[in-house]
Amino acid sequence: MKGPILKGPRITLRPLKLSDAPNYVRWFSDKNVIKYLALQEPITLKEECKYIKNLTRDKSHINYAIINEEKKHIGSAGFNGINKKDKRAAFGIFIGEKDQWGKGYAGECIKLLANYLFKKLKFNRFELEASVANTRGVKAYKKAGFVLEGVRRKWHFNKITRKFEDVAFMGILREDWLKK
Repeated sequence: MKGPILKGPRITLRPLKLSDAPNYVRWFSDKNVIKYLALQEPITLKEECKYIKNLTRDKSHINYAIINEEKKHIGSAGFNGINKKDKRAAFGIFIGEKDQWGKGYAGECIKLLANYLFKKLKFNRFELEASVANTRGVKAYKKAGFVLEGVRRKWHFNKITRKFEDVAFMGILREDWLKK
């Protein structure tokens, strides 16, 4: 499913385009970029193009390209599991351009997407799963308003680190977000 373009002070979130595919192929060949993602394998251009085409028809996903203030495509963020019945959506993000890490783009993405989810779509819950080993990510999620709700011990096998990792389950409720 395609969502509307969302604009923040420094970033724009726009629907994915087939022309974005080469960036994803490059990013997914870098083990440091994919270290904490669910997909931890390189992809081909053909596979990525097919994935982007399928996303536009998938009603349970709204994925965006993250465009920074220099108009550069730096990553991806969005809703990777929309449950309309229960009014909740799962969140996913990654910044593929390593020189853009640590600049606060994740927090701005979360704010844009949470406002859209809670104010426009009137959903009740925004949630995510993150490797506890991804300390920078977990810290950014907490700073943006996600609350740690629990940890599943050794829940995910990381193909890059070759270790079982604990996974944090985090969420934001609409009532809490709207109080901000």
